[in-house]
Amino acid sequence: MGIDDEGEIVGLENAKGTLELVQQVSGFYCDPPVKIKADFWEPMKGVNVLVVQVPEAALKPVYAVDPNRSDDKWPYFRSDRENLPLDRKSLKNMSKVTSEPVEDHVGELDKTELRILDNLDTHPRQTLGQIAKSINVSTHRAKRILVGLEQRGWVHAFFNEKRREYSLAVVWKRR
Repeated sequence: MGIDDEGEIVGLENAKGTLELVQQVSGFYCDPPVKIKADFWEPMKGVNVLVVQVPEAALKPVYAVDPNRSDDKWPYFRSDRENLPLDRKSLKNMSKVTSEPVEDHVGELDKTELRILDNLDTHPRQTLGQIAKSINVSTHRAKRILVGLEQRGWVHAFFNEKRREYSLAVVWKRR
């Protein structure tokens, strides 16, 4: 925290207060509570950045709890610069899967699977039809591949304005 969406260091006005807020949110507004590791980094004199590490949870999913209604909670995932709600199918898969880095399995993936991952890395939040069209395969084939990628924990689905969209669930940069 203290880095803007373009990657520029902007610093934090109240780094210790921000740390306390992050600790409060991770402990009280996550179910189950999330254990974090945090450190301060001072890249320039007087400019503080808070570096927070969140290890993969042993118990999944982790729900975001509404601070005003403790019975209102839902799991989200990070896609590019957005927090998006998981749909029920991805939620079910997530509870069964511990995702492994895609890079450890590149040799096992075919070129169409790699094209889908590359496409979602470049253009997050796409419908099945958009993905199929952009990589030039049938929607049936694209759906079959997306299901497999979702089962491995690399892609998540969510509903946006009553349509199902897909986004990467993991950081993916082909090397």
